Amino acid sequence: MTDTPPPHETGADVADTPAKKAKRKRTRLQLAAFIAGATFAGLLALIVVALVGGRMYLVSDAGRELITSFVAGKKISRYGRINVEGLQGDLFNDFRLKRVTVTDEKGVWLEATDVRVDWSYWPLLARRFHATEISAGQIRLLRRPELEPPSEPGGPQAISIDIDRFSANVELLEGFSKEYGRWTLSGDAAIPRKGVKSANVNAYSLNRKGDYLRLAAAFGDKPEDLRVNLRANEAQGGPIAGSLGYSPDQPFSAVAVVNGEVIDVAVQTGQFRPLLVKGTYGDTGAKVSGYADFSGSDLLEPFVERIGRTARFGFAMTPDAKRDGYQGVAWRLYADNIESSARGLIRTTDNTSPEGISLELNTPSLSRLVGSPVAGPAAYTGVFKGDAQIWTLQGSASLLNADIASYRATRISGPVNIAANKGRIDVTTDVRAVGGSAAGIIGGLLGSAPRIQMEGARMADGAMLLKKIDARGQGLTLVGSGGRGLNGGLN
Repeated sequence: MTDTPPPHETGADVADTPAKKAKRKRTRLQLAAFIAGATFAGLLALIVVALVGGRMYLVSDAGRELITSFVAGKKISRYGRINVEGLQGDLFNDFRLKRVTVTDEKGVWLEATDVRVDWSYWPLLARRFHATEISAGQIRLLRRPELEPPSEPGGPQAISIDIDRFSANVELLEGFSKEYGRWTLSGDAAIPRKGVKSANVNAYSLNRKGDYLRLAAAFGDKPEDLRVNLRANEAQGGPIAGSLGYSPDQPFSAVAVVNGEVIDVAVQTGQFRPLLVKGTYGDTGAKVSGYADFSGSDLLEPFVERIGRTARFGFAMTPDAKRDGYQGVAWRLYADNIESSARGLIRTTDNTSPEGISLELNTPSLSRLVGSPVAGPAAYTGVFKGDAQIWTLQGSASLLNADIASYRATRISGPVNIAANKGRIDVTTDVRAVGGSAAGIIGGLLGSAPRIQMEGARMADGAMLLKKIDARGQGLTLVGSGGRGLNGGLN
């Protein structure tokens, strides 16, 4: 019997050759690349359509109304709320505003009309606002603003600001400057998020020919970055003097020069000189002295009421004769209701005071100084260590004839220590009262000799944290503590 021969193998059963495998692999890669490219192109097209469509919408009437609604009513620090009207043009390039107002509790105090902004939006991608020109047909200052109470400090500057040129015609009304005035204003500004910030302002009177104000200023994180060149003159007085609270009917001049070597500041109205500062400074040290007389301006009346009519001060910094890299520093401040002095050494390599600067502060009336009933004579002595960002102040305070929250005591004293670390401020105190009055509810609880120990902090975001309190008095025992929870909230 003969075996049946096996059938011939078909093409499907024959193993692929290396050439066929490579060809099929290339085909798959080409297909994947095609799909990825098509997907990317589709996404890119969608992004382009979205950007173009979004831009077209924002430059439409409906888009402009949407942007206006976002801006309307926004707060401008303590100065009120802004409102805009009549938005026209391309928001991404060159647009105009028919009217811009700033309103406080009494109504509109600033009005700008025919405002034009010529800018480019691409620098915003690098957190920079750049305007080629910002102008206003007219800015009217109707009256002095009603400032709101100080709020929590803002965060760091969000974007850099560069304005190549700004210009406006400014109208000062009697409610703002006591004397009517019309000025033309121009300048530029460079305000980076980090580093030295600078601005130039030139203003010339239109109705009092020859009167002017010119300012070139720069400042940064370091004191040595400060540069000021200010010149202002009103031959027969005018709105500049009036806006500062002085008489608008007396000749007015102001000069301020800070150039890295010399400090020269002088303000004069008529025969009265309210401010004079003279000094020199540099790598080898500094000597600065001056005085201020607050009595000539109605804007400075709070200073007269709280610290006195005049104040004199002196500041000196000289190299230490015994150690290289150290400079001795001292200052004195004299006024009717406050005296302050300090003395110590600063290490010049990092501008810190590792060994401490002794500080003394005295006032004959703390109630007058803070503007509300608190205490009579008060004093604080302490030692400052650190730099501008991270520092400690350890010392003790003493208040005589205290009257705090309806509680009266002959003396309240004890250590008060303060520590700052990049925006956060911690306060620790342990105070005792002597000769306390038992009158009233609070007096009955605290008695004649209460003791209060407390640890608190003001966080960098402005939140207040009471970490520990231990208050003990005649009829009171209060113990508590607080901190941050796992979610970062205060408890």
